[in-house]
Amino acid sequence: MYFGGVEGGATHSNLVICDGSGRVVGRAKGPGTNHWTLGIDECANRIIAMLQSAKDDAGLPKDKPLDSLGLTLSGCEQESSNAELASRVKEKDGNSAKAIYVASDTAGSLFTGAPDGGMVLIAGTGSNALLRTPDGQQHGCGGWGYLLGDEGSAYWIAHKAVKTVFDDVDGLQPAPHPTDRVWEVIREHFDADTRADLLPHAYKHFDKSMFAGVTSKLSALAYKGDDLSLHIFASAGAALASHAAALATRSSAPRLRVVCVGSVWKSWDILKPGVLKQLAKRRVTTELELVRLRVSSAMGAAWLAAKHVDYELPRDDSAFCTVFYTYHPENMLNGNGEINGKTFNGKLNGNGIANGNIHKINNLAVAAGVIGYFSLKERLVAATVDDGNNLKGRREQFNFIADVVAVSAPSVVYIEIKDSRRLDLFSGQPVTLSNGSGFIVKEDGLILTNAHVVVNKPNAIVNVRLMDGSIHTGFVEDVDLKSDLATLRIPVKGLPTMKLGSSADIKPGEWVVAMGSPLALSNTVTAGVVSSTQRASEELGLRGKDMVYIQTDAPITFGNSGGPLVNLDGEAIGINSMKVTSGISFAIPIDYVKEFLAKRTTKSPQVSRRYLGITMLSLTPNILMELRMRNPEMPSDIEHGILVWKVIIGSPAYNGGLQPGDIVTSINTKPVRTASDIYMLLENTSGALRIDVVRGRQRIALTVTPELH
Repeated sequence: MYFGGVEGGATHSNLVICDGSGRVVGRAKGPGTNHWTLGIDECANRIIAMLQSAKDDAGLPKDKPLDSLGLTLSGCEQESSNAELASRVKEKDGNSAKAIYVASDTAGSLFTGAPDGGMVLIAGTGSNALLRTPDGQQHGCGGWGYLLGDEGSAYWIAHKAVKTVFDDVDGLQPAPHPTDRVWEVIREHFDADTRADLLPHAYKHFDKSMFAGVTSKLSALAYKGDDLSLHIFASAGAALASHAAALATRSSAPRLRVVCVGSVWKSWDILKPGVLKQLAKRRVTTELELVRLRVSSAMGAAWLAAKHVDYELPRDDSAFCTVFYTYHPENMLNGNGEINGKTFNGKLNGNGIANGNIHKINNLAVAAGVIGYFSLKERLVAATVDDGNNLKGRREQFNFIADVVAVSAPSVVYIEIKDSRRLDLFSGQPVTLSNGSGFIVKEDGLILTNAHVVVNKPNAIVNVRLMDGSIHTGFVEDVDLKSDLATLRIPVKGLPTMKLGSSADIKPGEWVVAMGSPLALSNTVTAGVVSSTQRASEELGLRGKDMVYIQTDAPITFGNSGGPLVNLDGEAIGINSMKVTSGISFAIPIDYVKEFLAKRTTKSPQVSRRYLGITMLSLTPNILMELRMRNPEMPSDIEHGILVWKVIIGSPAYNGGLQPGDIVTSINTKPVRTASDIYMLLENTSGALRIDVVRGRQRIALTVTPELH
């Protein structure tokens, strides 16, 4: 027997398939599945696409229906619409499942972490809460969406930050703390110069998940000690605690397990003061055990699916969740403003800190999470303000990104490719074809970069500029086009080198720094987190090598290609390879790079005789879904193609009118589904190519004549 479960949020979704013993045999990921924002048809399409992908992963035939499928999705609170969604999935794919059970995302989380009864408190893009008593009664709280609810969610935090800034500037409501650092984060996230530039994001082009995305940056700002960010997160903690307080009154149990789900809970250290203060204010007398799930709540959905057809799916509860905090009501504030007998010199402020001074609090468990290089204890010490309100020293202590840059930047180089046969009309110098980045791996002048930075450029001169400003001619030594790696050498000794780390142990959510020289700007630094460690090489159009890629939201511009992706230990864990769109960039894992360096041989690079001059990405169903989420104007009927993400200046593609961002759907009337189709057409045709392209909302036809090379 096989049972499927879907964990569906507003931003992303997960699907698992379990066999009758409870073992996971297939997995798939996809975009958001909230039918209120997508419509039931599109929601059903996304579920079916994930299900078929998971069946492939499990080795199951696509025409073999599951015994039962559980859908626990954001927005599925109404029985009528739930029934319509189940019916639509079966109508579109008759082999999906014999039975389909639909419930809210809170139900999936609850039955994953507390199958015998408890509370689930979701704080992701939106927020929601559900209590289930041991006798099966259910009580909900919140979950009314961004217009009527979502208190404490990522969207709510982002909206509160924007509104606080707007109201402060307008003089409607003075902000409790300076707004300049929060406004800078908002401006950067929305690429806005003025407040008016935010209006399209709030109305015409509103995207809830994109709006909520500013919250992760506000969290980083709060951990650096920004008072307004700390205040907003404390307010969010209070809002979430209000959900718990409201539901706790519906239970007679002296102790409740609270399953905390969603990205906002990753900022527990800065939510905690508001949570504790609100629980004490609401006089919550129930002991609350806060747990995080160690597995996707899709497991709970699969368990519900099995239960729906009267099958008891085996499970190991101890492996499903972990306790990260226990609220003991006897240790909280009493009516005299005391915590376990220790009195504050005054009242708690909005951040849960007494009069700016932090005193020792006995019997109050503190989470020992680590952000960057420093622990919570170190953050609390750093946040202590002396009588003169002197914050000196915090910049030096907590600028962990700056520490990484100081160690790594000297080994990063700028690579410029010039065409020896084309001269600039004004300067008389060779025309620049493209630029890229690289980093020094041996002090004798050996430099590592991407193959696409230095090959497929006829008559090229490779110039390398070091951090000290000196320029040297580089010579390509080794190239592997399949893994997109190359080495070049400059005649200089005693150079600083980049330390190579390991990509085997990196985790989603880990901080990384992308370094390089985009647009000839030396040593540009961007930071972000690892979004995924498992993007297959087939998705990037590379043939003949079983390889996975690191996906990151650290902004990677074209000129960053070949530069290092560095962890917080100052080690290169990948090579920046490509940016697809905002928030989707890829890097080659450093473990493949080590293999390439160990096996490199001196030989001429193998290149196609017909030269087009583009770098491309095959559009798989998953990537198409992500692109549609980020670009609502993209035509909905595109089912295949390749995305052009770079065009070499002066190349046949450039001269024929191809542009970065174009989606090539067919060449010479033949459908293009992967990069392999492009290679085959170049090898097996002659003369000009008719290329059908989707550009924004437009469909255009271009004629490109590849060069013989």
